[in-house]
Amino acid sequence: MIVDRELWRKEKEESYKRLWEDLEIGYLDEDLLEILLEFFKRPESFTKSSCSGRITLLDGPLPWERRESTIIFKKHSPITVDEIESLLDQPVLYRLWLVATGPIIHVITLTGREARRILRIAGKAGFKHSGIMSISKKGFIVELRTGIRLAALLKTPRGLVVSREGLKEAVRAANEALMKGKERLNRLLAELRADKSHK
Repeated sequence: MIVDRELWRKEKEESYKRLWEDLEIGYLDEDLLEILLEFFKRPESFTKSSCSGRITLLDGPLPWERRESTIIFKKHSPITVDEIESLLDQPVLYRLWLVATGPIIHVITLTGREARRILRIAGKAGFKHSGIMSISKKGFIVELRTGIRLAALLKTPRGLVVSREGLKEAVRAANEALMKGKERLNRLLAELRADKSHK
């Protein structure tokens, strides 16, 4: 598959413009801004949909079955017990899960060589579950993932399955997982800045 350079260049320009628009309206996850800009500085890379990691409360059969799940609460920074406890009185359709996930960054590269460079950089930063998702005329889509994920069952339609102390521990663990992901983002930023292969 040969990437259409002109199409790729236009996509990069549009994505760069959208990044600043998303920042202005508060849609961009600000923890990611410096990292995303580092990718845009590279002649053969840019980013699309990305997340710095988040904690969600979702109602679903299992925490990975998104199609049947409803997100009740979402936050990209540490949470408190009070924030979660205040939502536990709501009725549950399936099961109520507290889920923490690490960062996900989608990078679009012009060449396979650049895709491999990005994977090498990401691997050094602890994004061990990364890979090339697809290749098209628009470029190589590289997904960067840490593998950080935690899920705790809090409630079923029959009632709570955690005590107040258990909820505290679940919240503490979710915050720890979230912050581990943020640490990996800092490492990724440092590795991107240290890489001279594109200069």
